[in-house]
Amino acid sequence: MEKSPEEKLAERVRPLVNDILARFNEEGVTPQEAGMVILALTHRLLGVLDGNPEEQRAFILNVVNLINRYLAGELDQD
Repeated sequence: MEKSPEEKLAERVRPLVNDILARFNEEGVTPQEAGMVILALTHRLLGVLDGNPEEQRAFILNVVNLINRYLAGELDQD
């Protein structure tokens, strides 16, 4: 069975995410500091996507859906 585009993307970015988290651990980054890094990256990305409103909307929708799923308890907490 062929993988969905979302599965392919997840496989592609998973190693990068794991490397970033490992770096956070090496540097002793606190959860609050990690959150600020994520917010700063999100802000920069929204600026980069400013000329691409469809991609910007899709990104924002993905962030909102992620937060909603987290609040609904639908995401693994490990």
